[in-house]
Amino acid sequence: MANTVNILTESLAHEPKMPVLVGEVNYEGIMEGSREEIQRFLFWSCLLSGAAGHTYGANGLWQLNTREKPYGPSPHGTSWGDTPWEDAYQLPGSGQLGLAKRLLEQYPWWQFEVHPEGVEPHHTEENRMLPYAAGIPGRVRVVFIPVEVVWPLWRGEVAIKVEAGLQYHGFYFNPKTGKEYDLGTVTGDAKGEYLLPRPPIFQDWVVVLER
Repeated sequence: MANTVNILTESLAHEPKMPVLVGEVNYEGIMEGSREEIQRFLFWSCLLSGAAGHTYGANGLWQLNTREKPYGPSPHGTSWGDTPWEDAYQLPGSGQLGLAKRLLEQYPWWQFEVHPEGVEPHHTEENRMLPYAAGIPGRVRVVFIPVEVVWPLWRGEVAIKVEAGLQYHGFYFNPKTGKEYDLGTVTGDAKGEYLLPRPPIFQDWVVVLER
């Protein structure tokens, strides 16, 4: 997963600047892995790192298995799996990325600026499993908190930077179900930080601040 973000950020740094997206993400269910939590991580980490869009694929679709006739072995002699397309297109990650898409469509997400420093701690090239942040200064900020950070989050050790004198409305967004948990009015403290409260469930989270 970290390699995906690394390659994306390297590509975005090229000149002349061009839109970049991951054209082939880890297929959901491939090798009996890469399940919905991986799909959520890849979507949010890439979109909040400057990707111009996102793609999704599932094992059973790319090689198009049917119940009656699985694709079978690849030229190297081994099959990638026999999940039929009728099941593959309904894997959980597909619906959860649909929830993510609908959330972002509420905002001009194509204008988002990448601001990893907008949340502490935040991801670096050395550790991509830390929070991600992007948005439009003074208007909206979206933060993704990977499950690996849920314990620091629970202990009150994750803070979002808030501009002096501004008030936002905040909410936790459950990337698995789409349910929102209201955080009320959000302002920064003397250091310009808003310490996130304990999440309602131990899992990955999205936080939205909007004005």
